[in-house]
Amino acid sequence: MRKNSVLMAHVMILSIIWGVTSYAGEPPKPFGLTIGKTTYAQTLETLQQRKWNYQEYIKKQLKLIDKKDPSRGQNTFLSVTPKDTEGVKNIMIFFDGNSELEALIVGLDPKLFYVIWDELDKKYDFVSKNLEGDYFTSDYPRILWQKESVYIELQKLSSHRVRLVYVEKMLYENFKDFLQKTYEPYRRKKSKKDWMDNL
Repeated sequence: MRKNSVLMAHVMILSIIWGVTSYAGEPPKPFGLTIGKTTYAQTLETLQQRKWNYQEYIKKQLKLIDKKDPSRGQNTFLSVTPKDTEGVKNIMIFFDGNSELEALIVGLDPKLFYVIWDELDKKYDFVSKNLEGDYFTSDYPRILWQKESVYIELQKLSSHRVRLVYVEKMLYENFKDFLQKTYEPYRRKKSKKDWMDNL
């Protein structure tokens, strides 16, 4: 009888460990889309099910692409207007040349910054944070996590602009500042006074 109890305990422990590792091995799935795996066709199906409207653009030129263009889903991104997601302003979904999801950027209500930070801390592995950065610069406040081969970064670009970026780790540099303008040279020039030449 005691052998059976010990055996059952081992089986339960192994199943718990297996369950945790299989969960731990899953990549992030923001809005049901898996970075590096979900295809363009699957994404459109998900958007249709959610009744979310979108427009598609060529990544490099930021040019609107026609819905009948045969190159849709190849090196393009979708600008999505989500419904029934309070606090989410917009979503950009990026595809590579093979029509697979390579990055996703979520525009958020700035009030949600700390709540989302707390939620992401529970789900993903912490990598780094910089909360002392300056708005409108390349050194804006941000927190970075990782799950599998995906980086997840919560960015506070200004007091009114917060984004969450999901991207393949090796493509992080390509997407972390997408559509983010920096104003450092302009601000320095504007604040300079004539008398400063005499210093």
